[in-house]
Amino acid sequence: MGRVENLDWLETFVAVVDSGGFSAAAESVHRSQSRVSSHVASLEQALGARLFDRRHRPVVLTDVGEAFLPHARAVLADIDRAQAEVDAVLGVVRGHVVLGSYPSASAAFVPGVLSAFTARHPQVSVDLSERTTLDLSGALESGQIHLALRPLAPHDHTDGLAFRALWREPLVAVFPPDHPLAELPTPLPLTALVAHPLVTIGGSAGRDVRYEAHVALSQLDLQGLGTSPRIAWQTDQPQTLVNFVRTGLGVGITNALAMAVSDTTGVAVAEVGELGDGRTAGVFWNPHRDTPLAARALLETILASPAPPGTVAVPPRQPG
Repeated sequence: MGRVENLDWLETFVAVVDSGGFSAAAESVHRSQSRVSSHVASLEQALGARLFDRRHRPVVLTDVGEAFLPHARAVLADIDRAQAEVDAVLGVVRGHVVLGSYPSASAAFVPGVLSAFTARHPQVSVDLSERTTLDLSGALESGQIHLALRPLAPHDHTDGLAFRALWREPLVAVFPPDHPLAELPTPLPLTALVAHPLVTIGGSAGRDVRYEAHVALSQLDLQGLGTSPRIAWQTDQPQTLVNFVRTGLGVGITNALAMAVSDTTGVAVAEVGELGDGRTAGVFWNPHRDTPLAARALLETILASPAPPGTVAVPPRQPG
């Protein structure tokens, strides 16, 4: 048997296992797929045995791979702990963090966070991974990202994740300036939207996933209205929602921050319902995975950062 000479080989091997394949591992460790394959091949040559059965899709570990995996994890964990202890003595935070986020938080909140963080911790590199709300939870579970900014709803796939609420924001309606809704005082009652075809957020998730607007509409007392809410269109992109409204496809209902960072030229935006009907956003992490010192430092910066304009900060939870 040869000698394992490169820790990157171990990191790549573990990434392939955790990600379920070579292409997903390439994204996880920010290397090309050819480099991932090369690392695994070099490790297999050093060990003198195959670690993966490549005949299966996704690839599966061989018996040798199963035996080697806990040792690879232990070595990487020991190196991380050793580096963290040295850094703690030196008072230095270094490393690499992957922050997940959704579009409106990326535009309105993340720039300020990263500006403050990089000024304080110049030896930490941060990658921003923008995904849909549900994809962010999956990325936390698989270890592809360290932290995620995401709404608390929908609650799908959040079991086992830790979080801190950061801010609340109201729902808003989006409609043409000459629409009958423009004649009503604000905030508009949710019942005023029921008679119109609606455009909401949630396209790729399917219609059984309940975002804030869906929950608020489902809780309306519809007695005497003679109709029920009709969601005509769904999209994951706030700007698409605006453009649908512009072309007369319906009345939009979404969270306020999404419209604050979108081009709303040619449409009206009005607060609707009560603050409790709207969105609560927070920062999530996976307590079942080791959180590097650099990620913990970024979490502290996120928690200390002001809420975006137009939102209401959620006070920290008090002990007990």
